[in-house]
Amino acid sequence: MKKSILLGATALFAVGAHAQTINYTALQDAFGQPVTTSVTGKPQVASDAPAALRIITAEEIKATGLDNLPDILARVGGLDLLRWGAGSVDIGMRGYNQPNSPRLLVLLNGRQVYSDHYALVNWSTIPVQLSEIKQVEVVKGPVGAIYGFNAVAGVINIITQNPLYDTDGTATARIGNNGAREIGLSKNVQISDSLGVRVSAGYKEQDEFSQGAITAAERARLLDPESSYVAFGALAQLTDSVQAGLELTRSKMKQTDITATNSLYGDDYLTKSAKLDVTGDAGDAGLISFTAYRNWLDFEYYGIGKSDVTTSVVQLSDLIQIGTDHTVKISGEYRHNSMGRFPAPGATISYDVWAVAGMWDWKLTDNLSFTNAVRSDWLDLGYSGATSPPYVAADFDRQISKLSLNSGLVYKASDVDTLRATYGLANQLPSILELGGFYLPTATPAGIFASAGNPHIKPSKVQSYELGYDRALADINGGLHLSVFRQTTDDIKAFLGSDRSVVNGRPASIVINAGDSASWGFEAAFDGRATNGVRYGASYSWNDLNDDLTVNKGAIATRPVGYEGASPRHKLQGNLGWSDGALSTDLNLSWQSKRTLLRPVTGGQAPVQIDSTWTGTASIGYLFETGTEVRFTASDFLRPETALGMALETERRVYATVSQKF
Repeated sequence: MKKSILLGATALFAVGAHAQTINYTALQDAFGQPVTTSVTGKPQVASDAPAALRIITAEEIKATGLDNLPDILARVGGLDLLRWGAGSVDIGMRGYNQPNSPRLLVLLNGRQVYSDHYALVNWSTIPVQLSEIKQVEVVKGPVGAIYGFNAVAGVINIITQNPLYDTDGTATARIGNNGAREIGLSKNVQISDSLGVRVSAGYKEQDEFSQGAITAAERARLLDPESSYVAFGALAQLTDSVQAGLELTRSKMKQTDITATNSLYGDDYLTKSAKLDVTGDAGDAGLISFTAYRNWLDFEYYGIGKSDVTTSVVQLSDLIQIGTDHTVKISGEYRHNSMGRFPAPGATISYDVWAVAGMWDWKLTDNLSFTNAVRSDWLDLGYSGATSPPYVAADFDRQISKLSLNSGLVYKASDVDTLRATYGLANQLPSILELGGFYLPTATPAGIFASAGNPHIKPSKVQSYELGYDRALADINGGLHLSVFRQTTDDIKAFLGSDRSVVNGRPASIVINAGDSASWGFEAAFDGRATNGVRYGASYSWNDLNDDLTVNKGAIATRPVGYEGASPRHKLQGNLGWSDGALSTDLNLSWQSKRTLLRPVTGGQAPVQIDSTWTGTASIGYLFETGTEVRFTASDFLRPETALGMALETERRVYATVSQKF
């Protein structure tokens, strides 16, 4: 395996889910810039990948001084942050952000960390310290043929340090206003030349935000966010050609969150995971990779109910280099999801997914490469236990089959100019709750109806067409990045509303497909670094969304769905920093145009306008020769409170961080 790593661009590597087996430090030194294997399986700089890709390095993460990953991601052009509370946040990519956003697939070392009950990402439960992250790979646009269901807006893969190649250790303590307190520890230990282990743990608490236009009932539900986790990983070089890895995690979180119906509730999550990776270099037969993992989630929404979800995934792939011009990957996946019906117990809903996929990367000339990927998924829905109106057992006897495609043409016009044309087709699988795992019987004057999921709901189909241009700017030690794209979404899913359907002769409020949407978008970014330690960058993104919904035709919306106007049309941000090795500073300013979000009112949902606003973050730190760093950070410092959502307002956060390398 180690000899393969040294082969650089012609090496065989595992794609996406196995990226943690790569020596990123060695590859970055070889290429002179951050390297990814997440699109074609072989090492590439971001501009050479057949996808819109942004790599956030460990150096960039440290320079921000920020204490959470969502605020760092919000600095990437094309990403949108909705902050609901001190711990609760949703990240959208190229528009279409919403409470409990289900469109973004987030991975930690290739393991999904989004929760399958809502298919959402609860960022507070991700078991990782910022100090142990090697890089964060942001893949924009639908990449379902590479990553499967739910990679419809894009993928964020968080990659930690590799205990076989990295020996870093960091202890961190943080204290700030609003009751903010945090401690963390991460360490890589090379037990021998062939065995390394990684351990990390953290605890964080703070006061909940207090300002905002919320109801008295919502205010009574507010919780001060608190989270903790512990993680263990080991990577062993079993033979010259075989590596095996093990990861175990546990996280606990409680905080105020927003539900799919746009209301604030307190919730409590307990997550656990176990993952095994085995990768073997089989010579001409390719690089064979096996991954198996299981995620456990116990969740409770206070005042609503509780349940649990188990997700089991098995993946097998073979990455083959054919000559010098062709790379082929063949893969298969099995997934099983199971959840106790929520919030009314007494039944279990589950599904099994079988998938096969193929990828072909063809280097037509020294300057032109063509990559194509296709994946087919087959889902079999299951249900056990007594059914409840409006559904009968036959409603859950359902199979879904979907095809995903990705295609990319990359042309190196010169040593510094790269042109990219891509197409993506991905499918957003309904969550377990949407497929019928949600059931809440409610009595009305007109009789009995059921608030329920819908086992007949269709997956949403997302397509994207994109043109991109990257230019390396040697004079400023940086680059220019441009993208223009067209995106369409068919069969948008809408959660429960005030309108009613008739199912099996019963009046019911159910999850439905609610129409289509389309958007145009443009993104521009540049970055540079001077020899005197100054670094700088700026980005601008424009999104124009147009919904064609079958609901929300009146003055009061009947469903909590509506993307047109919910994403800021314009977003502009700039970053300026400086470092002399010991002293470092960072300043980021961001402006976004107005947006309109929905809030519950009697009879439905009413629009709430969020005005255009500037936000700012500043940080200054000093690194002592002992490896101790002291850093002061002010987040959202331009005003005491800022409306970044339609409920609680984000408060100014000021904190001091002390970290020690060892």
